[in-house]
Amino acid sequence: MSGGSAGRAGGVAGVAILLPARGEPDSGPGGSGSPWRVPAPFAVEAPHALTGVAAASPSDVWAVGQSRGRPLIVHWDGAGWSTPPGAPPRASLVGAGLEGVTALRSYDVGGQGGGTAEVIAVGGAYDRLLGVEVPLIERWDGASRLEVSAPLLPDAGGDSGVARGYVLTDVTLVAPGEAWAVGHAFEPVGRLVALYGDGDRWRVAEGLPDVPQGKLLAVSGTSAHDVWAVGAEGRSGLIVHFDGTSWRRVPCPSTRSPLSDVTAVAPDDAWCAGGGTVLRWNGRKWGNVKIPIDSANTVTAISSTDVWVGGGRGELAHYDGRRWTPTSAPDPLRDTAVWRGSAVAAHTPGPVVWMVGSRRLGDTTSPSRDHSTTAHEA
Repeated sequence: MSGGSAGRAGGVAGVAILLPARGEPDSGPGGSGSPWRVPAPFAVEAPHALTGVAAASPSDVWAVGQSRGRPLIVHWDGAGWSTPPGAPPRASLVGAGLEGVTALRSYDVGGQGGGTAEVIAVGGAYDRLLGVEVPLIERWDGASRLEVSAPLLPDAGGDSGVARGYVLTDVTLVAPGEAWAVGHAFEPVGRLVALYGDGDRWRVAEGLPDVPQGKLLAVSGTSAHDVWAVGAEGRSGLIVHFDGTSWRRVPCPSTRSPLSDVTAVAPDDAWCAGGGTVLRWNGRKWGNVKIPIDSANTVTAISSTDVWVGGGRGELAHYDGRRWTPTSAPDPLRDTAVWRGSAVAAHTPGPVVWMVGSRRLGDTTSPSRDHSTTAHEA
């Protein structure tokens, strides 16, 4: 899942942590008594920032963001990080970055994954030749990253045939070959944007609510008939839902910050977060959830009784179905990381949870490549 905007990566380094699954051999202390682990650094020179993460399996994890004004994708294979090959971005793009990523592997009845996972990443950039913001869509074909054409908005100007005037902030696969991506347009200001497609071909969804100063920042769904998107109306939170036929705005408690992440567990159970707010859907309405940390930028749920949130000062908290428990990140990320995205990789004997984000360079002593990662299995 993803939240917000990568912006410029100057002065920061991407970080990640993982929580290993119960029942697997311990890989060593996480530091400061934390159950989370810091995997090996990846070979990408700072500055860079990570804004989203997706896990098709514990050994097939994808993180995205921005590095020196270019889109960044890194891949974890269970032992280390690599940078998948792909064509460089167009020379006319400025401040190009990827905001969200989704990954899905099909499983047979015996639980065995089949073939290459579907991986889609989205983001945006400013095109200095067109003089306008443009969306970015990339997918993994099993060998390299491919840029995919985004659709034109119905009232888009220009005759170049290039999608323009909007950016994308997050993407989710609700089923094999069924994806939703969300974002916002710049003309008119605040227009909500949602796309649906199979990864190669995309169409603009019609009938989204008219929300002045609206932005969609994150999307998640349990099926093609249950898709949630969250974001902002001005500086307040915004929630919309797709029921398989139409999009509608759903009332939610007032928030003082945008909602930057959402995770859907079931049609009657979904969670979203942003700023100091966590909200939960019970099948009828959204309600406030009191958490033991000051901020919550990202949320991911293994089940209704196994939920993690990550905040803007390195904070982490876990819900076990009865109570919330604050948890520290391992050194050197404690109190310094800004968590921006989270994901769960389901497998036996248990799921692995990932958090990604960034920290300011110089905040802690770090490896020469200046990148940390942590994983946690619940």
